[in-house]
Amino acid sequence: MLDKDQDLKELFHNAQLPEVDLTGSVMRKLNANQNKKERFTVKNKVGLLVVAGVLLTVSSGFAMFKYGSLQNQQGEVVYEVKPSKELEQPQYQEEDLNRLAMSSQLADELLQDGSAAIFYIVPNNPNHQLETEVKSEVFTDASALRSKLKDESAAIMDSLKEDYKFTWARLTFDPVTEVNPLTPKEQAATAEKLRKQAEESNKEYAMMPVELSDDHWRILSTYKKGESEIQVFVSRSDEPTTIYAHDEWNWKSEKIDVNGVEMLYTEYEGGGKGIVWVHEIAGTEQHLQYNIQVGNDISKEGLIEIAKSYLK
Repeated sequence: MLDKDQDLKELFHNAQLPEVDLTGSVMRKLNANQNKKERFTVKNKVGLLVVAGVLLTVSSGFAMFKYGSLQNQQGEVVYEVKPSKELEQPQYQEEDLNRLAMSSQLADELLQDGSAAIFYIVPNNPNHQLETEVKSEVFTDASALRSKLKDESAAIMDSLKEDYKFTWARLTFDPVTEVNPLTPKEQAATAEKLRKQAEESNKEYAMMPVELSDDHWRILSTYKKGESEIQVFVSRSDEPTTIYAHDEWNWKSEKIDVNGVEMLYTEYEGGGKGIVWVHEIAGTEQHLQYNIQVGNDISKEGLIEIAKSYLK
């Protein structure tokens, strides 16, 4: 998870990032000041192009395109890779980072796995802002994960390529207040209520539990064979996803057809590979996004075979 004490610049260049999902409080705030009407804005997270947690390195000589996209049946873009220079990042003051760090730390200490809350932090909060925190659940058994998810639209495998076994997964449900954000009036009223609670309890914070959405979630699963890993990221949402990638990172992409499904296949310097596709859920406006990342010990053909195992 996001190390709340790290400088963001250092984080972006850390080759030891443990997972694809970068959704801590600070990362979520990178999106706070963007135009909510912009089609490709990420609602709750900022994506960085990652292969098994390792940021891509610099090279040259690739002839295929870098910035690709996938569309749904209505021709709307639901997944897109864009240059990082197009991501407008707000400038944070030290008090903002201190407040966010405190909120994240309190969430780690106070929230149960698989829960969420709105926090009001008293210090470093002149504008009476609220912070929404969610705590994921970790599973080491695929059947337990399936039981918890209760979503038959998503495929959760016990193994991949037969000899890659399910090792662990992190399941995160989105808070309902992020699926349906509070109005400015509701935010102000909630902030005042929690501010008074903090004052009456003589604490530096107050918190209010928030329900989790049943049908907005994301899962990062890891499958292992010896030291070799396959990472599978699956999310359910009605929002498009945008991945922001640095121009100097080295990769090449191509669109491929797999059993009639359009997929975005990517190769990275060093031999890593990834494949992404979107599955529309019948009778809803939602979709599942599958993103599988492998190392150089699995070929392009092998990765495509893994993707086929998820197609229904």
